[in-house]
Amino acid sequence: MAGVFSIIASTADSQLLVCSSAIARDISPALHRRMSRKYGVKYEQFMTLVVGILAVIAAISISSTVFSLVLFASGAVASSLGPAMLIILLKRRTHYLALNSMMLAGLSTAILWRVLGFHNILSEVCPGFIVAVLVHELLMKSVFKPKGHAMGETLRK
Repeated sequence: MAGVFSIIASTADSQLLVCSSAIARDISPALHRRMSRKYGVKYEQFMTLVVGILAVIAAISISSTVFSLVLFASGAVASSLGPAMLIILLKRRTHYLALNSMMLAGLSTAILWRVLGFHNILSEVCPGFIVAVLVHELLMKSVFKPKGHAMGETLRK
């Protein structure tokens, strides 16, 4: 039993540190570079505290099982990243803004599908994937004309 709890604590600790480091360094890299070493460490410690508090609030307020949370998380990732990877692998003409919009639409659809309670009928992956692909195709046909900064053109050369 102690081994299970140590694995849980180690995983939670690692995820907390990775998440707070990503926020501190990756989301605001210009701010992090301008700080001195002393204030950079304080900033990272503050981000760790904020992420920890948010994690505790989420753990207390969410009354789902771990299994259902893992299913939702994998569905949200699949509905946002899956269509983008498919379009890149198929070497279709694309634009980075269309990819970003598509991932946001897929993730938003998955979250909305779960909040509305439709996940009991159909997993959130299916509608998220479909909406993401439709958003990408709509943007590529209406906003990003073939003569632009398209990623697919650089991939084909």
